[in-house]
Amino acid sequence: MPLVFKPGKVSKSYIEGKRMQYANPFRLYLNVTIIFFLLQSLFSVVDKYSLNEFSSENSNNFITVKDSTHINTTPTDSILKNLPIYKSNENSSNDLTKNLLLRIDSIFTSTNLLEQLKSDSNLKIVKDSIYKNFFVSNNNYISEQINKAVENNNWNVFQAITTLNKDTYEHVERILKENDVDYVIPDKYKSQTEADFNNFNFFKKLNKFSKYDKAHPNGTALGAMEELGVAKTRWNAFNYKLAQNINKIFNDSEAANAFQKSIISKISIALFFLLPLFTFGLSLLYFRHKWSYTEHLIFVFNTQTVFFLLLIIFTIFDRIFDTNTSMSIFIIVFLLYLFKALHNFYGQRKPKTFVKFILLNIFYFTLSVIGFVAVLFTAFIL
Repeated sequence: MPLVFKPGKVSKSYIEGKRMQYANPFRLYLNVTIIFFLLQSLFSVVDKYSLNEFSSENSNNFITVKDSTHINTTPTDSILKNLPIYKSNENSSNDLTKNLLLRIDSIFTSTNLLEQLKSDSNLKIVKDSIYKNFFVSNNNYISEQINKAVENNNWNVFQAITTLNKDTYEHVERILKENDVDYVIPDKYKSQTEADFNNFNFFKKLNKFSKYDKAHPNGTALGAMEELGVAKTRWNAFNYKLAQNINKIFNDSEAANAFQKSIISKISIALFFLLPLFTFGLSLLYFRHKWSYTEHLIFVFNTQTVFFLLLIIFTIFDRIFDTNTSMSIFIIVFLLYLFKALHNFYGQRKPKTFVKFILLNIFYFTLSVIGFVAVLFTAFIL
C-alpha cells in the first residue's frame, strides 16, 4: 500500500492532482477508524466471555497447595483467593504494607509457586500466566484494603498507596533471588502504580456522597448536601453526580459496559475536533511553506490513517501471540514513519525536520492528554 510504504509522497501526489490512483484521504481515514473501534469492541466482547489462558487439562496452569498428605490441584486463582488474609487495625500505612508482605510470604510458603516459576519444563508464557494470577490476586487484596479504609474514613493508609506495587516487586525479587529462581518479572508488573491520591478532602467528600447514594437510591444532590452538611454549590452538586455514576459503574455490569462504549464513541468524536487543531499547529510550524491549511489537513488525515492501520496490525499481533511488546515496536515504527513523512512532504533538510518533529510530537501529546481527560470527564457526567 503506497500510503504505508511511501511516507508523505501519497499526500504530495494527491495535492498535485494525481488523484485517480489514490483513495479520498478523508473517506479512507473514516473507514479505517471505524474498523479500529469496531475491532476494539469485538475484543472487549471476546475478553468478557473468554476462558482461562490455558485449559484445565494443562497442569502448568495450576498451583498446588503444599500438604504432607494431600495435593490439591485447585486452579491458581482459587487457591490465591482462599489464602489467609492477615488482619490488624490497619490504622497506618505501615500496617497495610506489612500485611501485604506477610500475605506474599504466605503465598510462597503455602503453594508451589516458586517451583512453578523455577521449573525448566514450564515455558516463559506459562510462567507469565502463573505470575499474572498472583499479581491480580495481590492487587485485589490491595483494593479490598483500600476500600475498607475509605469506608472507615481511614485516610492514613493512602500514604502507602504509591509505593505498594514497588514494595511488592522488590519483595518478590528478593524471594526469587534467595531461592535461586531466575524468572524475570514482566515489565508491565514493575511499572504499574496505584492512583495518586493527592487531594484527600476531595476523596473524603466523594466517599460521603457515595455512601449517601447507596443508602438513598432515589436521593438528590440537594438532599445529600443538606444531610451531610456540605456547602450547597454547583461543584458539590457535580461531585454528587460523579459519585452516583461511579457507584453505577462499579456495581452494575450494564452501566460499566455502557460507560466503556461511551468512552469509545466519544474518542472517535474527539479525534475529529483534535485533528484540525493538530493541523493548525502543523501549519504554524510550516507557515512559510506553500501548502494551504486544507493541504496540511490532507497530510494529517493520511498520517493518522497510517497510525490506525499500524495500530490495528500490532493489536492483532498482540492478541494472536498473547504479548504486550508490539506496542513499543508500534510507537517506534510510527515515529519513524512520521519523521520520514514530514521530510518527504515538506522537503526540508533532516536536521530542521527533526526539530519540528520533536515540537510536533510535544504538541500532539499535549492535545491527546487534554482530549482524553475531556472524554473521561464527559463520559462520567453524561
